[in-house]
Amino acid sequence: MNKKTGLILFALLFFLLNFLPSFKRDLWEPDEPRFVLVAKEMVESGNFVMPHRNKRPYPDKPPFYFWTIALSSKLTGGFNTQAGILPVALSGAFSIILVFLIALKLGYSEDIAFASSLIFASCVKVWWQSSHAQIDMVLSFLVYLSVYLALLYLKDKKENMLVLSFFIMGVATLTKGPVGLIIPLGAIITYLLWINKWQETKLFSFKTIFAYLFPVGLWLILLIYQSLSGEQTAYLENILFKQTVVRFAKSWHHFQPVYYYAKVLIYDFFPWSIFLYYFLWHLWKNRKELKLSDSEKFLLSWFLFTVVFFSIPNGKRGLYILPMYPAISTLTAEFLFKFKEKKWIKTTGILVSILFISGYLFILFYSINKSFFKDTSFVILEIPILISLLLILILRKEKEKTYFSNIIKPAITFFFLTAAISGIIFPHLNKRNSMRYFVKEYQRFLNKDSKIAIAQFRSAHVLYGDRNLVEFPYQNEEDNIDLFVKYLRETPNSFGIVKKLWCERLKRMGIPVKVLAERKVGSKDLCFIKIEKKERNNGKD
Repeated sequence: MNKKTGLILFALLFFLLNFLPSFKRDLWEPDEPRFVLVAKEMVESGNFVMPHRNKRPYPDKPPFYFWTIALSSKLTGGFNTQAGILPVALSGAFSIILVFLIALKLGYSEDIAFASSLIFASCVKVWWQSSHAQIDMVLSFLVYLSVYLALLYLKDKKENMLVLSFFIMGVATLTKGPVGLIIPLGAIITYLLWINKWQETKLFSFKTIFAYLFPVGLWLILLIYQSLSGEQTAYLENILFKQTVVRFAKSWHHFQPVYYYAKVLIYDFFPWSIFLYYFLWHLWKNRKELKLSDSEKFLLSWFLFTVVFFSIPNGKRGLYILPMYPAISTLTAEFLFKFKEKKWIKTTGILVSILFISGYLFILFYSINKSFFKDTSFVILEIPILISLLLILILRKEKEKTYFSNIIKPAITFFFLTAAISGIIFPHLNKRNSMRYFVKEYQRFLNKDSKIAIAQFRSAHVLYGDRNLVEFPYQNEEDNIDLFVKYLRETPNSFGIVKKLWCERLKRMGIPVKVLAERKVGSKDLCFIKIEKKERNNGKD
């Protein structure tokens, strides 16, 4: 079997490994139910221009990922976990193929290109983002595609590929804002400046600018028209400025130090971060006499531009730099090829493999003893075995054994461990992380006329409760909680959802709170309450 055919089969198995566990769990807070709810309301309202959540405009993200969920729901039979994860798992699978194609276009051999895909697919962050209903894997796939198309222009002078690249950047912008343009374009410009070809390379023309502006501009025109006609100017300001310029310049959460990404890559790119950091140290140590190839300069430009760009704002998350993972995967593959005979590399690979397979066996045996291992065996056993056999079949040639033995052991054992986590641990944690069980518990107190007020809104209550909620601001000021309490007092047949901490505070304030249901969902203790009409004391602490 040749590597290209094997790569397609490998990508298919990777997709199944990440998609099939979605049948065994619900959507988990906070992002997954929110995104699926937005897509659900899109379809119900017929408004695919301005996203809504709980019948209110949702300005945090552009609409493209929600469109993919809406489309997926037609295939999965509704707005469920599968609808949210299908576009993400597909993006992860196609990204594996793109990593291979990018490495080939940069001039690397099929061996290194295939190893790059294998490293990419078997690191922690790519697996996690390909198995959860979040935007970033879809965004990253679009970035990888735009970079590959731009490479076709740079290497083969195919101008139509550059035009298509800018169009994909436009779609990426519709997925998560301007980063869909900034990251691929910034990486390419950095590379061209590094190799002194910026002036002779014409990236910007009427065609490329039009290609980018066509999807973005069409959506903005419809959005502006809808916002102005519906008096939603605050929404327009929020999505165009607050969620982009303001969020970058003055983040309001996820505060991290400037060196955050140097730390986060250690575990997000594990197990390959061990080799990546040694490679970067080797480059720095030998920087005076070392001559980098154009391919290495391209990959380093992609890597460094992304990390530096996202290190500027105070708000940082590990998933922000996912769009540059093909660069570090290919650099790591090249390093392992150059230093394949080093004893410490072989030893490290073996130790990591032992660690992963030990984790897999522990989860497997523990689950059997605790009766967790029910009808999930297809994900836990068959798919990792198929991946292992496929990789061994592809790499069966004698001359490849030395190089790929340093990669194949950690990769295969990684897939076994992640299969056990996805197939056993995720379904087991579902009752703890899913809002469905809490919703089911408090719905027995409701009738069709009941009203539910909620502070610190969570989309899963609407998604699994199939009813809209009355939202109140976050409970961080006394005036906010007063409005919440006032509503429950004055509205007949009304109930409230609060954190247990605030429930106890209300009781200390002398408000007659009756807790009807209580449950821990994820890290939050939640209470479903009713305020009794007779009050003992209306004072406050």
